[in-house]
Amino acid sequence: MIAGDADSHRHRYDRIVSAVERAGAEVDDRLARFHRSAICKVRPDPDLLKLGAHGSSSFGLWYEERKDAPPVDQPAFGTLVALHEALLNHIALLAERAWKDARVPVQEYDALLEKVTAFNELAGRLTRAFQAAISDIDPLTGTQTRQVMLRDLKRELQRARRAGTPGCLALADVDRFKSINDGYGHAVGDMVLAAVAGLLIESLRPYDSVYRYGGEEFLLCLPETGPEEARRVLERVRGRVAGQSIALGDGRSLSVTVSFGLTLMTPRRPIEELIERADKALYLAKENGRDRVEVWRPEAPDARA
Repeated sequence: MIAGDADSHRHRYDRIVSAVERAGAEVDDRLARFHRSAICKVRPDPDLLKLGAHGSSSFGLWYEERKDAPPVDQPAFGTLVALHEALLNHIALLAERAWKDARVPVQEYDALLEKVTAFNELAGRLTRAFQAAISDIDPLTGTQTRQVMLRDLKRELQRARRAGTPGCLALADVDRFKSINDGYGHAVGDMVLAAVAGLLIESLRPYDSVYRYGGEEFLLCLPETGPEEARRVLERVRGRVAGQSIALGDGRSLSVTVSFGLTLMTPRRPIEELIERADKALYLAKENGRDRVEVWRPEAPDARA
């Protein structure tokens, strides 16, 4: 059974941002206590003098648990960890001397400030990157938002125009979704949407994209793919959704189906027109019995019921 995981992507990125911000707060706290000790000539707190403090810090412990899992396994995180470790050790070494010695060598203090700057700049870049990712993700389904969709489709059309390679887009709609909301309630409806979105993401190819288009509809972009290949891909996805039960969390489960409307991404056509073509094909899939894939053709109906 597939259980709906409402916004795992958003939560994961939120936790990453929080961890990086905590690392910055740890650095700020240690710097403040170092300066107090150095200026006032009072003995530093014992933890300030500890070499290897990174390993027992909140950020260090968090990283150790997640360092082999994406996206924390990215090289940028390894660099941030190395800076954090070097910075805490540098503070410890200077703190040992600064409260007793008349002065700390300028070059050693400047080297500390360089580490602080490098750490803060990288932490800031990572925080901004993941905050942007959070804003680009639909909180219910974990798919990308409609705003991101429009930007990506424009870029894909430009790429297809330059390269002369085909691409397809499709609209996917959960069948009889209103009946699910009416019969089970909106909370179950949300679980169904999240679970279907997860199946779409898992079942498509790594270079395909899924966007929350609105309500129970998702838009799928299949780059460098002709209509026949795209139809085979969507048939496989359709079968995967139809063959899974969605756990509702109370011992019950629910099976759903999805209909697809598919169209070729003709580079010279506006995005709005291409989406309208996919929408007409989706209407045809609904008219022909649901749980099926239909490809747009010029004589398709003009409107969805």
